[in-house]
Amino acid sequence: MRMKPGAIIFDFGGTIDTNGVHWSEKFWDSYIYTNVPVTKTDYEEAYVSAGDKMLRGIVKPTFSFKQTIEVQIDLQLNWLVSKEIIDAESVDQYLTSILNYCYEDVIRTTSFLRPLLEKLHEHYPIALVSNFYGNIGNVLKEFQIDHCFDRVIDSAVVGIRKPDPDIFLMGVNLLGVHPSDTLVIGDSYDRDIEPASKAGCKTAWLKGRSWRMQPEGELADITINNLQELSLILEF
Repeated sequence: MRMKPGAIIFDFGGTIDTNGVHWSEKFWDSYIYTNVPVTKTDYEEAYVSAGDKMLRGIVKPTFSFKQTIEVQIDLQLNWLVSKEIIDAESVDQYLTSILNYCYEDVIRTTSFLRPLLEKLHEHYPIALVSNFYGNIGNVLKEFQIDHCFDRVIDSAVVGIRKPDPDIFLMGVNLLGVHPSDTLVIGDSYDRDIEPASKAGCKTAWLKGRSWRMQPEGELADITINNLQELSLILEF
């Protein structure tokens, strides 16, 4: 299926930074690599707890991506310490190893995807719509992809979070296009595909690795397994 939308809206987390790997799985990969003695069930509880705390203003607008995930990993590990699952003396060692594993992987992924994003931007107006912490602009500069986006919407800045369809309509309006002429690309079915469809946009679901059972994807106009497939789908 070939298509030429009037504009494109990208998600960031789990989409551009990992090319379809949900961060719950990315962190878990790093735990396995680091040999953290924890079950996946306990890890997932730590992941959820840390995710909730990340929304309490811990991340500052000046933070880099590396600083952002360092805070999240530290919260996870300290939750595991509080439940006496790991020893407090091991936290610094685990933190360094997990952080480096994740950050280096994101550097590789964003570097690999940069030419595709640049090529798309030559042919389409592009916005980024992300549930983030007020620092997504810094993050895009950090990975040298900020020039690929005409508009950037950070949920912490605008006060609207996915899955509210209004955050996608905000992106549509900023790009000056109609929802039906806009293609939204994201890895989360419930936070990207469903609300974007409700907003009247076309959708491309990046169906990668997730920690939850995946739906069938009836609402997605297109389903892809990695972002490179966009070069075969979009006309440019």
